[in-house]
Amino acid sequence: MENFTRRQALRAGALGLMPAGFLSWASEANAASTIETMYQAAGPWPVATGVSGGHRLHYPQTLGAGGVTHPIVTWGNGSWATPDHYPGLLGHLASWGFAVVASTDTTTGTGAEILAAAQHLIGLNTDPASVFHGKLNTAQVAAVGHSQGAGGSINAANDSAGLIKTVVPIAVPAQWMASPGDEFSVADLTCPVLFLSGANDWLISSAATVQGYYDQAAAGAGKALLKGAGHNDVQNTGGGFLGYVTAWLRYRLMADTQARGAFAGSAPELPANTAWQNQALKNLT
Repeated sequence: MENFTRRQALRAGALGLMPAGFLSWASEANAASTIETMYQAAGPWPVATGVSGGHRLHYPQTLGAGGVTHPIVTWGNGSWATPDHYPGLLGHLASWGFAVVASTDTTTGTGAEILAAAQHLIGLNTDPASVFHGKLNTAQVAAVGHSQGAGGSINAANDSAGLIKTVVPIAVPAQWMASPGDEFSVADLTCPVLFLSGANDWLISSAATVQGYYDQAAAGAGKALLKGAGHNDVQNTGGGFLGYVTAWLRYRLMADTQARGAFAGSAPELPANTAWQNQALKNLT
């Protein structure tokens, strides 16, 4: 019998090929707190989609309305996955004012594709023929990814020379699963990071795995496991991950004071939210 290799584990997890109940035995808990509930709902911006340079785009339809410039979120797919597996999350972020660019590559672990996507969108900001011309806040860029792409988001940040200002690795895999060339170093991050995973994701991104990465993060960090969620619950609608991913990005890239309340201040919401477990926050202002 062929061994279940690290690459096979990541690919099977990312595409939902695990047997029913293998990574998730219960439905996700409902959002239980005010800030999460606010950002779990769709935002005020109508969403448009498109393609450019081999990248998938989700962005506010009325770009620049009211003089707003939009921060950039660059996305990394899990193994064998494409942006079509994540329409809920990518569109949701666009509804909250972010310009989202997603590589269509099915292997994003090196981070090169994720960083290239961000640079492509930044280039469109200077193109007079583009709908993005002058509409983007190119000083505020985040990298977000799932599974293999979660490790890739860390690599993209480390290789970005400070371009990427924050990272959200979702269901980041244990290091033994990273294929040659996909290895990543949380200890080298110079920007804040939010680690999210499913409480039932015991094979690929377990509580111990997430804790180990959180302990290495020196530039500000948060972590939490969504109760009842498995490895792939961020796919399709985005499930219970929508609220805090959105709130974190608005806190870090838009200086949204309400969103900040989930992660910083005298009584941040995340640690008290009973829909999550293993929560922790450090060095966040």
